[in-house]
Amino acid sequence: MSLKFDLQSDFKVNGRLLDRITVTVFRINQAAQRGKLRKVKRVLAKALDAAWMQGIVGADMPGRVKCGPGLRLPHGGRGIAIHPDVVIGSDVAIFPRVMLGRGGPKRSVPQIANGATIYTGAVVVGPVLVGEKARVGANSTVSRDVAPRSTVQGVPAMEVDRATTWAK
Repeated sequence: MSLKFDLQSDFKVNGRLLDRITVTVFRINQAAQRGKLRKVKRVLAKALDAAWMQGIVGADMPGRVKCGPGLRLPHGGRGIAIHPDVVIGSDVAIFPRVMLGRGGPKRSVPQIANGATIYTGAVVVGPVLVGEKARVGANSTVSRDVAPRSTVQGVPAMEVDRATTWAK
C-alpha cells in the first residue's frame, strides 16, 4: 500500500498524539526500507526511527516488518519488539511490551492475521499463526497457533474462549 493510505488508516484507530507519532515514524521507516524515499530522506528516516522509536518510546519496530493498514499502538507502542520478518495483517492492535520474535527449530517468525489483538506483555515466538480476530491475553506466551476468533492466555497460552459470532 501507499504511505498516505496506511497513515490515514492508522490515524483512524490511533487518536492520541503519542500513538500517531509512533505509527508515523514506523510507516516512514517502512517507506524508506521499500526504497520509496530518496537517499537523503532514507537517512533522515533512519535517524528519526533511532531517536523516536529507540530513544523515546523504547520500541524495536524495523521498517522491514510487513504490516497492513489500521495498525493500532495504544500507549505509543512503548517497549514493543518485533522481528523484521514478522508479517502483520490489517486492523491489528499491539499493546505495550509485546514481543513478536523468532523461535522453534526452524527459527521461524509469527504471522498475525487481520483484526487480531495482542495485549500487554504477551510474547509470540516461532512459526505461529495468530488467527483472524484472535486475542492474546496479557503476559501470555504463545508458541502454538491461535485459532481465529479465539482468546488465549497464560504461560503457555491456552485457549479460554472461542466465539464464532462475536465481533470486535
